Amino acid sequence: MDRQFSPGFHCNREAATMSNFADWQDRMLRAVWRHGEQLPEGVLTWMSELYGELGEIPQREFCESWTARTFSMARSAFEVVVRSAEEETGKAATGEGFCYIDYLRDPDLGPVGVVRIKSAEVSTPDWAEVLGAVAEGVQEFMMSHYRVAWPICSDHGRGLHVGYFYETAVWKCTGGTAEGHVVRTSAMGKR
Repeated sequence: MDRQFSPGFHCNREAATMSNFADWQDRMLRAVWRHGEQLPEGVLTWMSELYGELGEIPQREFCESWTARTFSMARSAFEVVVRSAEEETGKAATGEGFCYIDYLRDPDLGPVGVVRIKSAEVSTPDWAEVLGAVAEGVQEFMMSHYRVAWPICSDHGRGLHVGYFYETAVWKCTGGTAEGHVVRTSAMGKR
């Protein structure tokens, strides 16, 4: 039978699968209160992979996966950022007496958990957002605990601020040009 006369079963099944995914994705984003937000490509890719692997998992299971992924990313980001802070300042940022990162899961606060690092919070499993929040929290800790500005721009001698550049967390300096400049990228480590 010629392809043009086939009933299109494969195409219809693929279209139905895509439609089912879009409906499921919409429901899950509503469940985590992110419907209508412009989510980073990494989050959308993860959702697509999750759907491809497990199919239409229920909202509760999806929220648990969302939260677990966010918490796991925060732990990884914390290791990277703390290592950088300790190397550059010579000050301990971890240890028995330092407890400033919390993983909160309170049904009264919403369907997904929140990672709180000092006053910074994140609840989306996006690497750049998680890394930025963790960096701000560690930076705040270094300032409040040691009265040390970290990190510093070597060109301008100013403290750096977390920013985002093409969905990447970066350290930015406000010195120099009117808009400042990016000093570090790639996991907020050294240049």
